[in-house]
Amino acid sequence: MLYKKALLYTSLIVLLAGSVGQGAAPEASAQTTVYDGTSREEREKALEAVNRLRLRMGLAEAELDPALNRAAEDHARYANAHFEPQSAVDFSVQEEGREFYTQSTPEARAEAAGFRGEGRKIMETVYVKERAYDMFDMTEEIRELTFVHDRREAMLTPAATALGIARVGKATVIVGAADPERAGAVPATASVYPYEGATDVWPGYFHKADPYSVDGNEGEGTTISVYSTLPDVSDAHATLTTMAGDRTIDIPLAIRKTESGYGYSLTALQQLRGDREYTAEVSFRSGGERLQKRWTFRTSDFQHRLNLNDMPLVLAPALHRANGRFEAPMRYLFELFGAEVQWNAAEQRITAAKGELTLEMTIGDDTAYVGGRAVPLDSPPRLDVYTTYVPLRFVAETFGFQVEYDATNDTVDLWLEPVAKDR
Repeated sequence: MLYKKALLYTSLIVLLAGSVGQGAAPEASAQTTVYDGTSREEREKALEAVNRLRLRMGLAEAELDPALNRAAEDHARYANAHFEPQSAVDFSVQEEGREFYTQSTPEARAEAAGFRGEGRKIMETVYVKERAYDMFDMTEEIRELTFVHDRREAMLTPAATALGIARVGKATVIVGAADPERAGAVPATASVYPYEGATDVWPGYFHKADPYSVDGNEGEGTTISVYSTLPDVSDAHATLTTMAGDRTIDIPLAIRKTESGYGYSLTALQQLRGDREYTAEVSFRSGGERLQKRWTFRTSDFQHRLNLNDMPLVLAPALHRANGRFEAPMRYLFELFGAEVQWNAAEQRITAAKGELTLEMTIGDDTAYVGGRAVPLDSPPRLDVYTTYVPLRFVAETFGFQVEYDATNDTVDLWLEPVAKDR
């Protein structure tokens, strides 16, 4: 399989949309012509995509509500007009006096649009991209909204059976009205997304500050949504596991109650592997009962060349091959393994140390020295312009890592496990 460059999955979708929309509209404003996804055809296309997901989750289909459609369209125009790249604006709130202002909150906007639903909870998703397209696919937009829990709640919460959908320029807005009685509140039942047997689940994206820890990492993890038909959930417990060969990998999760109160979001604290089956298990209380669910899903086929303890190293430099062996840039590899490295330019010699262990190699020399003892090399270090490459497997195993090569996906797995070798 060809090596797939490590980029955000969501970024790929944006780029694909851009390639489809050659000749796209410029940055949208109140004065420019922008894509308008408020037609009946576009809304029904989006609703069809939403209901496909709801049916796979075991939920009743949702229906478009004219008043909620108006509320979604009003807010989409406001969000499109006032969005600024890299801004931290909370688009759940409108500021009075600004262009396209209707009402400050989602509830007030739904009421102003004519929605009458006493006892129903209004939920809203506002998703804004940095550019508008004069061609757009609402089915793909719904799929992109499912990547993160906060975007999917308004359309996939079981009790949210009345929806409003609109896309204006850069902004997509979905408004959902949750009705516990219509959804079937007694007895409470649980539903999940990704659903049982889902494939092509986004694996997340992490730039790991420390590849050996889940703390201090920057990025966004895969989220699992767990819903009840009743807004009284409590005491949630959850696990997420996968198999890597004969190893069971436990994925740490952050468990957070949803804003609506109808369930929980489970966020993976490390990036998931591509094309891998994961098993999720959750239990929580709702309606006086403890609900339990166990199911599996598979991530999208999105491979990274180098992985450490089953964690994709997203920003790892490209690996090269020499003499049939993988090689990696010297400094990146030694620092990944926690070793200090020195480079003697005059003698073209590499010296690395970690604790009492030392390793010396010289450019073009097929003999290395581990703790002063000579060890033959299949592939000696080499200098390519300004980068020094060293043999990946030899260096990894010298510092106590196990190396596994997956020929199918052309990937390398490093495991921090002692390897008994007679050198």
